[in-house]
Amino acid sequence: MGKTQLISSLEEESTAEKPQKYRILIVDDNESCAITMKLTMEILGHTAQMAIDGPSAIELAKMFQPEIVLLDIGLPGMNGYEICQAMRKEPSLQDTIFIAQTGWGQKEHRKRSKEAGFNYHLVKPIDIQALKNILLVLGKSKILGE
Repeated sequence: MGKTQLISSLEEESTAEKPQKYRILIVDDNESCAITMKLTMEILGHTAQMAIDGPSAIELAKMFQPEIVLLDIGLPGMNGYEICQAMRKEPSLQDTIFIAQTGWGQKEHRKRSKEAGFNYHLVKPIDIQALKNILLVLGKSKILGE
């Protein structure tokens, strides 16, 4: 699928169902991946920001107040587990949903991400439909007051 077809497909899908719109922070040291995910989230109607390292992600999260953080685990320096734990300590981020987006999909990685405070664990390359399903479920949970 070419770039134009992908964008058209995402735009058509974004008008098919009207899920809740979120403030989403994308954290990935692969800048191309971060930009692609940011643009994808924006095409789907969300407000997105991105960071490529832990310290800047934490500072941006304090200002941006994301409802959802898509966080790579395998970051240099401060890894995604540490970033998630640090963000969880911020009172203003207590209700934030953390989604691991990583190449690490073994059982021990999923267990460790849960222990660190992640709500979901997605393995790269991210299945956009799986991510959209998570966002739909979260939106329905908010509507139902869960």
